[in-house]
Amino acid sequence: MRVARLYAVRNAPERPRVADPERRRRIAEYLAGGTTIGHGHGPAVLHTDGQWLWPERFVGEILDEGLAPEPDFLTRMHVYSYRPDSPRPGEQLNDEAMRSWRAGPPGDPRLLITYFVRVSQETTAERPLSLLRRTVTPAGEVTEEAVWRDLDWHPTNAFGSQRIDDELREVSPAHAADVLDRWCATWHREALNRTATRSTSW
Repeated sequence: MRVARLYAVRNAPERPRVADPERRRRIAEYLAGGTTIGHGHGPAVLHTDGQWLWPERFVGEILDEGLAPEPDFLTRMHVYSYRPDSPRPGEQLNDEAMRSWRAGPPGDPRLLITYFVRVSQETTAERPLSLLRRTVTPAGEVTEEAVWRDLDWHPTNAFGSQRIDDELREVSPAHAADVLDRWCATWHREALNRTATRSTSW
């Protein structure tokens, strides 16, 4: 059983963000499902689909902040149409879950990740044109990516092709996380407003 990575709620730019309200709802429904390990509700309660194990607090984090579990777990949710398996509860399942929980999630990969913002004369590092990252593996492989409107990281050639008036500035992981959180909240509000506008136009 694989334990979902327990990112810090803030200052984790590598944690996926979700702005789309419908996708937030579907992820939250998955996270609230599965089989419950523990009693009632609260920080001591865990959930499992038999493959993954995660804390109940993830439900509130996706609904309130748009903070999602790691990409591998999101992929599983999508493959299973956001309907978690519910393994049979019992002592054996509880024991396996507790052993996995004590062992924790897999170790972080040894990667050197550097974050950058692209700014112009009309923008600032706090409200940049774009957010980029460069990742270097222990083998020396380099990946360069930028955040798109879907809040996922995508390959980019922006490091070598920015406009002459633009500037790339290296920023801390905490700064990158703040930018992501701001974009996530803004685009979430915009999506809610579009939905409200459509519903009132009927």
